[in-house]
Amino acid sequence: MSIFCPFLLFMKYFKSTFASHSFLHDCLMKKNLIFAFLMQLLWLSSAAAGTIDLEQEYRKLDHAIEQSGRYVQERENHIQAYKTAHGATSYLRVQYDLNHNLYELYRPYISDSAIHYIGRCIVLAERMGDQIRAEECRLLLAYQCTESGMYHEAMDILNSIDEQQINDENNKRRYYSTLSHLYQELGYYCRVPHLKGEYYAKHEHYRSLIDTTRISMNDDEALQIKEMECYGKGDAKGALRFSDLRLKQVREGSHEYAIVAFYRYLDYALLGDSVQARYWVTQSALSDVENAVMDQGAMWELANLLMADGDIDRAYRYIHFAWQCASKFNTLKRNNQISPVLTAISDNYEASLKRANRLLAVLAVISSLLAALFLGILFYSNSQRKKLARARNELSENNVQLAQLNTQLSALNSQMRETNAQLNESNRVKDEYVGRFIHLCSFYIDRLDEMRKRVNKMVKSKDLDSLYKFTGNSEHREKNLMELYEMFDSTFLHLFPNFVNDFNALLRPECRITLSEPGSLNTDIRIFALIRLGIEDSSRIAEFLHYSVNTIYNYRAKIKNGAIGDRDAFESSVKSIGM
Repeated sequence: MSIFCPFLLFMKYFKSTFASHSFLHDCLMKKNLIFAFLMQLLWLSSAAAGTIDLEQEYRKLDHAIEQSGRYVQERENHIQAYKTAHGATSYLRVQYDLNHNLYELYRPYISDSAIHYIGRCIVLAERMGDQIRAEECRLLLAYQCTESGMYHEAMDILNSIDEQQINDENNKRRYYSTLSHLYQELGYYCRVPHLKGEYYAKHEHYRSLIDTTRISMNDDEALQIKEMECYGKGDAKGALRFSDLRLKQVREGSHEYAIVAFYRYLDYALLGDSVQARYWVTQSALSDVENAVMDQGAMWELANLLMADGDIDRAYRYIHFAWQCASKFNTLKRNNQISPVLTAISDNYEASLKRANRLLAVLAVISSLLAALFLGILFYSNSQRKKLARARNELSENNVQLAQLNTQLSALNSQMRETNAQLNESNRVKDEYVGRFIHLCSFYIDRLDEMRKRVNKMVKSKDLDSLYKFTGNSEHREKNLMELYEMFDSTFLHLFPNFVNDFNALLRPECRITLSEPGSLNTDIRIFALIRLGIEDSSRIAEFLHYSVNTIYNYRAKIKNGAIGDRDAFESSVKSIGM
């Protein structure tokens, strides 16, 4: 149940009837009348077909709330443009119009600023000697004070106006409307029973004084009064007929559209059509957000409805947004109105979170038990499946199963052949190197024995000078290294005769290596030859080639920098040469 009185809700928007001096409003009304009529027909056809998707409308509202900062900035830009224009003119009438436009922009946006600018309009109208405009602005000021909860100030302003001296028909109607609204507000908030009755009686009295017989039925104010008369009598269908006429005269998405949509919400709620009621209150809230309206009523009511529907998360978001808007509008009355709603929804939201957390805890325990049960069943099923598979394999002797096994065996044989081919290649390399290694070991054993005999002979003859010269000469070491490298080069090229060409194919043309002697490798090639043989560690390569580890690293980095393809995949490509 909403905590707002329906009459209070509709009077939240009643101030729109005082927008007769908004030039922008008049232009949009005339320009978009046909478009609004066509949109209304479109809506009626879709509604008759039952195609209203409330969730989709809520998503539109959610998106608009996300973009609310942009809408606020657009209104601020319009306000700033009028302020700039105001400072550039000294003509009283132009200043009056600019201040009146600023009042219209601030009226649903920031109450204090709206009061300030309509006050300036009063001063400018008096300076121009235009008493009708001055009188009109005082009535607008009284109405704005009523909307802000400043009832004493509104009453003082209205008491300062002599009813008998009001000659303008529009001002007289505005005078009665303002008094009717003021006493309705006083009646709603009054806690003294007999005063409450008096205030409502005065509200009805002044509303009855509003003469609508001489007003065109194209006038939104007259239609609004007729609509609320039907509403007050409980005639929802009659109220909707007047609402349909009003809807044709407003541009969809405008602030005026939001007001008409809110009245339609009240009418459909009275009729008992909850889907249409929620649709129209959502349209009203959406238009308010898109027009940066801070004096909102639809958002509060929608939050109440969603809370009643159990959609606590969305209700909390909407009422929190409405609270932020009310803070910017800056009236104690609005804050007092929204505080109970915010508190109720917050309490429900917290309670909902606690319930959800408890439910999650229970679901977590249940999920854990189900997972354990599932794993047990899976283990048991797997065990049984294996037993059945073994039994089936032992007992099955039919041709279909044999064919399947043969297919599998064929695939395995193909894989084994590929693996054997790779092993044969590896064994061939190993056999070649083992044979050459044995030969080399035998060769060096003989050489060491020869050296031993020579050294022994020098020791026996005590020819220490010759012994010193023999052992201090490094030519033997260099000669041995050259022989070792020659044997390595010949063996490697024997195993991989196209290695140099394939290796160069992996490098850019300018980085390719040309050997000075056929059949002999240089240091660059030897490093990657060792990598091809599976020796990748730079320290082992450095040990074999008698270089520092840092030098080997630099050689590898230089060569990889000249790679055609991916630098990081270069060594993997080298390893696959000759396979």
